[in-house]
Amino acid sequence: MKKFLFLILPMLIFSCRPKDIDINVESEDSKLVVFSHVIPNSYMLISLTQSFSALEPQDSVTVEDLLVGGAAVSVKFNNETIEFYELAYGLYASVETPTTAGINYELTAIKGNDTITALSTMLAQATLEEATPIITKTVTDTNTAIRVSFEDNPSEDNWYIINVYKKGAAAETDGIDGVNFFGNGSNVLAKTVLLSDNEIPGMYTATLNLDNVHHTDSIVVTLSNIDEQYFNFLNLKQGTGNVFASLNLEPVNYPSNVNNGYGFFNTHYPDIRFYDLSEY
Repeated sequence: MKKFLFLILPMLIFSCRPKDIDINVESEDSKLVVFSHVIPNSYMLISLTQSFSALEPQDSVTVEDLLVGGAAVSVKFNNETIEFYELAYGLYASVETPTTAGINYELTAIKGNDTITALSTMLAQATLEEATPIITKTVTDTNTAIRVSFEDNPSEDNWYIINVYKKGAAAETDGIDGVNFFGNGSNVLAKTVLLSDNEIPGMYTATLNLDNVHHTDSIVVTLSNIDEQYFNFLNLKQGTGNVFASLNLEPVNYPSNVNNGYGFFNTHYPDIRFYDLSEY
């Protein structure tokens, strides 16, 4: 009986094995990808890249390969159109800084046969009540943190983002980062905190540990009042590494306000503080 079982079991296992199914997965067509940022009292920055298939080996694709230069980029608001100039290859800057809250800004970018548009409303600026670096030295180590606080408007539904960037080398940012606080390619995102005002009892106060920031680094802390759609977009993007670089990678089923393209055109107006931590 045992010999019979040993003979029949392999036959049963083999006969129960499902047949191989050929799966044909087609990649999406490459489209323009938008990333934008307003630097107060300076300019609005818009970067243009192109998406690439998740089926391609990622280690063979660099951010520089994806940059899109030579495009015509403009933003229209209040019947006025701002033309953008190419600050660096794939990175476009406005001659003036859009600052008016409560109005719509309409982006148009044209490259060859590709035209993308997007609409964004600039929200009122959120202001940091406090942003204080904290350097704690021990016998074996030095810890770096930033204590921040700001007040939420309880009469409105709001969403916020706090970012901390440190000045680094281009190798740490894949050569481009789209914010340009310390010069393009040298802005390393060290910390991001996304907040809904459902989590804030009026005043938000927190001490944020900066694990990868040295006590001699230069940093910039930003607070922005953002809309719910961009908040949801960033929530999905968190955990995928550098947000700017991951914009280009499929799958592309993320929230977007870009017509005929990917990414996100936002016009939030951040409150910005610069610090040289060696002074603390």
